[in-house]
Amino acid sequence: MKKFSFIISVMLFACFSFMACEKQEKTADTEKVHCAQEIQNPTKTGTLFSISTRCGHTISECGGNCTVTPFGHVDCQGTGNHCEKTANILVVPTTGSLYTATTQDSTDLTSDPYFSMPARSLYTGMDDTGLPRWLNIPAQFVLRDSTTRLFTFTGVFFSQQQVYKNQ
Repeated sequence: MKKFSFIISVMLFACFSFMACEKQEKTADTEKVHCAQEIQNPTKTGTLFSISTRCGHTISECGGNCTVTPFGHVDCQGTGNHCEKTANILVVPTTGSLYTATTQDSTDLTSDPYFSMPARSLYTGMDDTGLPRWLNIPAQFVLRDSTTRLFTFTGVFFSQQQVYKNQ
């Protein structure tokens, strides 16, 4: 009977260990998919980040439930997790704990005159005190600046935990 109890205990331990590893892998994957890596910024004020996130879907994934803009359906913008987008953004403080984030290349996110940014929490790694740090961009519809052709996101903020579900 003791051997049976021991075997059951070992099996339960193995199951719980496997589930813990699986959960860590999913978290690590989320951090890789929705992340912001600080990069050197010798000439500008603010902090320069290279961001990577999935947002939006193709028209074939709509299932008849999409809101079509005056421009028709726009693939890979807005809610969803199909299309990976990358960009360099300059994050500059505005008021209190809020920031603006401006793209640094006019072709990073889209060639369209607008971008429908879904709410995203982008993992930046650990801060100086060893706590996790997230760059949070609220959902917003932004138009290109007519002169610079760049997008600027407002209401951006940092936190020690993920605020948005990145869906």
